[in-house]
This record gives sequence, C-alpha cells and structure tokens, in this order.
Amino acid sequence: MTRSKLIAIGLVCCALLTLVIVLSVVLTRDNDDDDDGGNPAPSKEPISLTENMQLAPKWESGSLELTVSGIPTAKIAPVTAYLGRNVELNGSRVCTDSHGIHCRSFVDGRRLEILESVKTSELDCVTVEWSSAGDVTSRESGEDCYDMLDTHWFGGFEENRQHWALDEFVMNSSAFVTGHAWDMGEYGDVIEPIFLSSAGVGIHVDEATPLYLSINEAKSKQLCLVGRTGANTPYYHGSQSASLRYHICKSSNIASLWKAMAEQFIAKPTAGVSEDVLHSPIWCTWAKYKGAINQTTTLEYANLIRENNFPASQLEIDDEWTPKYGDLVFTTDKFPDASELIQNLTSEGFPITVWVHPFFNNDSQAFQELSKKNYLLKDLHSAEPALTEWWRGNHAGVIDVTNPDAVTWYLNKLEYIKTNYSVISFKFDAGETNWLPKKFTSHVDLPNPNMYSKKYVEMAYRADLKERRQEVRAGYRSQNTSMMVRMLDRASNWSHQRGLKTVIPCALAFGIMGYPFVLPDLIGGNAMDTIALDHTVLPERELYIRWMEATTFLPVLQFSVGPWDYDEEVVNITRKYVQLHQNFSDLIVNLSKEAVVTGHPIVRPLWWTDPTDSTALTLETQFLLGNDLLVAPVLEQGAESRDIYILNGDWQDELRGGILRGPRWEYNYTVALHELAYFTRVTA
Repeated sequence: MTRSKLIAIGLVCCALLTLVIVLSVVLTRDNDDDDDGGNPAPSKEPISLTENMQLAPKWESGSLELTVSGIPTAKIAPVTAYLGRNVELNGSRVCTDSHGIHCRSFVDGRRLEILESVKTSELDCVTVEWSSAGDVTSRESGEDCYDMLDTHWFGGFEENRQHWALDEFVMNSSAFVTGHAWDMGEYGDVIEPIFLSSAGVGIHVDEATPLYLSINEAKSKQLCLVGRTGANTPYYHGSQSASLRYHICKSSNIASLWKAMAEQFIAKPTAGVSEDVLHSPIWCTWAKYKGAINQTTTLEYANLIRENNFPASQLEIDDEWTPKYGDLVFTTDKFPDASELIQNLTSEGFPITVWVHPFFNNDSQAFQELSKKNYLLKDLHSAEPALTEWWRGNHAGVIDVTNPDAVTWYLNKLEYIKTNYSVISFKFDAGETNWLPKKFTSHVDLPNPNMYSKKYVEMAYRADLKERRQEVRAGYRSQNTSMMVRMLDRASNWSHQRGLKTVIPCALAFGIMGYPFVLPDLIGGNAMDTIALDHTVLPERELYIRWMEATTFLPVLQFSVGPWDYDEEVVNITRKYVQLHQNFSDLIVNLSKEAVVTGHPIVRPLWWTDPTDSTALTLETQFLLGNDLLVAPVLEQGAESRDIYILNGDWQDELRGGILRGPRWEYNYTVALHELAYFTRVTA
C-alpha cells in the first residue's frame, strides 16, 4: 500500500474518532438535606443535555456508542446504548443537510439523525430517527440496543409470565403488537412502547414505527429496538421503508421520569369510571357457569349473591347468550324472557352487563348482513370477508372498525340491547391483533396493526358514555377512553404463569402504561380445565382466600366463583375483605379523580415515593394504593408469614398495631390465612 493511501486512511479514522462523542447528561442537584430520609433531593435546576453531545464509533462492536449518565448520588450506573448495531460503519459520512444535533448516512442508504426534542424543567429528551435516504427502500432500520446491566428497566406490556422489572424477562425480536398474553412469545393484550430505567433514562417509541422489540435475547442483557416492514411482518400494508423513531429522555429519577414522560407522551383519561364499580364488586358468570349460562342459572347466581349478603355493582352475563356468535340478541332457547329477567334483576340491585366481541361466525345472521354491507375486514386479494379463527369459532369475520358505517352499525346494535333488554353496559372481549385474519384489507389502511386495537377500544368507549361501566382487555394508545382495563384471564394457580403472582406486577405495568382503572380479572382465577374450555375446576381454597386478600386494595373487585362454593369460613373471610375494600373506596374514588387530572396510576410501585431506594425499585409482591397505603399480601402457597419491606418514613401497622419506621425489612412477619398485612403512612 502506498504512503499516500496510508495517510488518507489515517485521516479518515482520525476524523471519525474525534466525533467526540458521548451523550452525557448533566444533572444539577441541590445537595441540601430533604424530607425523604436520605433519598436525593429533587432537582431544582433544569435537567440539561450538554451541547457537546456526540456519538463515538466503536469499530470493535461495529456500532455507535451512546452513554447517558445514571444517578451518581444514588450509585445508579449510566445507561450505554449501541446505535446501528446492524449497519456497516465503514464508509459512513456526516450529513450535510441536517439541522439536528447529529446526523450520519450509511453506504446502504440508511440514515441516522439525532434531533432536539422535549425540554422542560423536569425532562430533557432527544429524538433518535432512522430513515432511508432518497428513493432507497429498506425493510429494516438501524437497530439500537440499550444495556440493561447495572440498571433496572420497566416496560409497557402485559405478558404471560408477568414480572415487574424486566431484568430476567426474555423475548426474541418480535413485533410489538397487541397479542395474546395466554401464549409465550407474544407481547400481550395491553401495550405501550414506553420503557423506563432506574437510571432516570426512558424511551418512548412513535406509533408510526413498525417496531420490533427484543429483551435479553440470547442472554444479552439488552433492550433492542428496530423497525421492520414487509410481507412476513404485521406491517405489510403499503410499500413504506422501515423507519425507527423514538425519544430518549432523562430526568432526576425514575418517578420524576415517568411523570414527565407521561405528560408528554401518554394521554390522560377524559373521565373516571363509574364510582359504583370502585365501591362494590362485579359478579361475572363466566368461570362459574362457562357456556352453560341461561335464565335459570342467572337467577340462581343472583340469589346466591343476595343470600350470602354480598354487595354488587353489576352482574355480567358472559358467554353463549346469543343464538350464534355475532348475533347481538338474546337467544330465546336459553333466555325465554331476557327483558323481564334483566328488569327484575336491575330493580333488585343487579344492573346487568353482557359480553360482546368483534367476531361474527359465518353461521350467524349478522355475518351475512355485514358481508353484504362490506362491514367486515376483507381478504387481501379479494372482496370477500377475511376469515379468522378464535376460541369460539374457526370461520369468523371481524368487524372493520376503520369503517365509520360499520362502527355505527355495531353501536346501534348495542344501543338496541340496552333499550330492548335494559342492559346497562358491556364487557368487550378481544380486540388484539393476533385474532385478526393473517392478511386483510380494511376501509382505512392500517400500516400499524395496533391501530385496530385502538379503534376497537374507542368504539367500546362510545358504547357507554353515560354510565362508564364497560370494560376492555386490549389497549394501545387508548388511555383517554376512561374505561376499566381487564387483565387477561388469570389461571387458577400460584405461579408466575398467569397465576396469582402476576396480579401485582400486571397492575403496576398497567399503571405505567397510563391505564389507572385496573380490573384484575376474577378472584381465584378462571377456574378452567387445561383441556376443556367449558369445564369448571374450583380453585384451591387457600388460593382463593389469598387471591381475595391480594386484590382487596386494587381499584375493582371481580368475582365469578363464589365463596359459598367452599365453606362458611371462606364466606366470612371474603365478606370481611369486601367490606375493607368498601371502607377504602372513598380513597380509591379520590385517586380515580386524581388520575383524570394527572394521569397518575391508582396502584403504584414502591419506587413511586422512594425512587432511588435499591430495594424498593424491584419489589413486585407489595404495592402502594396512592402514596400512603402500603400493601403486602401473602402470595406463597402454605405460607403464614412473609418478609415485608417498610418504605422510608413512619407507618402505622394496621394488622398488628404500632408504628414502624423505614426503610427497613420486617422479617418473618406473621400473616395467618385470614389476615392481610397493610400499613398507612403516618403524617405530621
């Protein structure tokens, strides 16, 4: 090689390496003592990203390295990211046509820009954007990976084995679309692309991004984002190039980070839900009766609730009340006089809701009507309805919620049910993308299929604007719709596979996704046989009691299996905790009103008030109701004691009496089967 070539190569390398290049976050703090018992004082100066933010090429890893400082005063490590892990650095050039903080184009036509974004006294963000230059079409954007080592990350999705922190969660690169949390390998029914770290560093991804997300893939301890499009992805509509656009934000700690990011990126509820459902339990026929529900069993169920002196906010008639799935009228075979039945039950204190869904089996009359009107999703290559499989049918059409006329038709049918039968509201099931036909077209194209879930939930909201008693189980950017959001059917077990141990982590995840009105599914789980959907298997007695206790301080209680299916002691224990919930319902209602104003969750993680307490950061067996009620249920089979972490400050022990001062552990705290440990903050 000639001397001149060597000199030229050297100059290029020097130029790249002197891009200087660390994204550093300067965090200015007031170091005076505060009232948080040793936690760092809130920042009194603006959070600031320095003007010399740059990216460093790392030839050995083949990516651009970015570092964001952690929280040194709390010994929380920085976050390091590797941008463009899947692009070739050699030959890349600094852009000359960008007004952003940094811009680089790559030889394959992909382009990375870092742009100024949100800046407030509590938050500073930049926008990271991968695109394709000019007329280049790329089916994959640059992939950006954030290290999870030495920090704890929390993310916006429901999933099968729900944990709170993502430390041990594993997911190979998968489309970030609403799926079925029943299954491993899919993101769940409620998702929001917001990810927070204990370092006060957060990420929020724009909805236009065809996002694929991996977490700890191949034990990488990384969270990786990439945009992908194409026929083999859910983002197959149109011929758009894959893009990736997200905001990376920094605040003084994880609690202030969530509050500031939510203010920027997450809509607030427009109103609260019915105060009745926050005060008294919902009773659902599903787990107890499954598809065997009829007029006689509905009356029997209401009588059992009343005879055992339990209150009710509403009674929900679930599966198989219609002639065929999709026909939105009561079948006279099972409900010979549904109107009189519902009117009588309503007058006796049981307002009635019914189960609905977006499916129309092809043997239903509604399917024929909707096919003629072109109100169903269509096959990608013909004008025929695109059929799908779901748990109650192998050949079903799906309502096209992008078609305003189809939505009006559906809402009119629901209004008929309310008017003709005196039904008060609805349980909306499904709505996730995994139940949609594999390939379809809609009245309005859906480049991001999650928009189906969003529009379905918006339709559900319009079905009950007055009472606001309806529930949904899907969610994507629909936080403003002010409804109860139900966890997917829990399994009647103690485990982290949709069992009791997932209830608190799932409630916390819903909260940071911006859904405060958490409906924690059925007490005791769904009582389902693993093989036969319609076979009821009574949950274990101990499990039922501990589940009741664990949900006492969640926003809404929901039963199906009744405590009278066990014995008098279980009835008395259950009645005791229903009453305890009602005693605190004024607090829950007030927190509901606060959520409308602030968007803050009703059920809060321990780091909400103690954001730099290393123990509080990851605890998933305790939670806060508001800021001042600490709850620590027993979640282990056979246990009659547990270790309880007392947060900073003075707390009244409501079970044993006395004042406990934290932060500290209470080891082997006795909690008998009929007991629930909870503590109220002592204020001056």
